[in-house]
Amino acid sequence: MSQQLAAAAEAADQTLAALKQFDALPACAYVKRRVVQALCGNISEEELRRRTLDGRIPKPTKLGSRNNVWQVGKLRDALDRLQRKAAS
Repeated sequence: MSQQLAAAAEAADQTLAALKQFDALPACAYVKRRVVQALCGNISEEELRRRTLDGRIPKPTKLGSRNNVWQVGKLRDALDRLQRKAAS
């Protein structure tokens, strides 16, 4: 059980670090699902899937059989678009 808690804490630390560095990341960098969920307001995996399917969030890139990542540049564009739409 303590290994699971340690792994969860490490994942949370990695997500927090990625969020802090998001603005400094190059457009060609990639971020994991948890970072995208946090950027979108801590949405669930299902809500992330819905937003991807309806085009509000760009589709992820598949790295291996189980690893989906999002390109930072495309994600920034989508988030900017959503902010402009919400402001108008």
